[in-house]
Amino acid sequence: MKLARMAEILEAEVICGHEKLDIDIRMAVASDMMSDVLANTDGGQVLISGLCTVHTVVTARILDLDAIIFVRGKTPTAEMIESAAQDGIALLRTCCTMYTACGELYKNGLAGSRRIDV
Repeated sequence: MKLARMAEILEAEVICGHEKLDIDIRMAVASDMMSDVLANTDGGQVLISGLCTVHTVVTARILDLDAIIFVRGKTPTAEMIESAAQDGIALLRTCCTMYTACGELYKNGLAGSRRIDV
């Protein structure tokens, strides 16, 4: 699914990374716990989170993720936006809850991870 389509579905504001709107996202991961994201995520994904801190951007950078969608209307700081822009990570924000955002994207064909390795 194109990142632009995801933004449309979630009525999300694109904060930075407009140049990435045409990329294909094959899978999403959703969590507010970055340790879970680090342990169970591959590249080529989008992170959906309500944790609006620089640690979220750092996690996306480590995993080479293409985008972060902040839910519940969370607004990233200037530091987060600058860091994401330097790393080529698109930042979006939506007023949807995490549950609704995940459900809408899944309903429209975006896959999620089917298992967690413990």
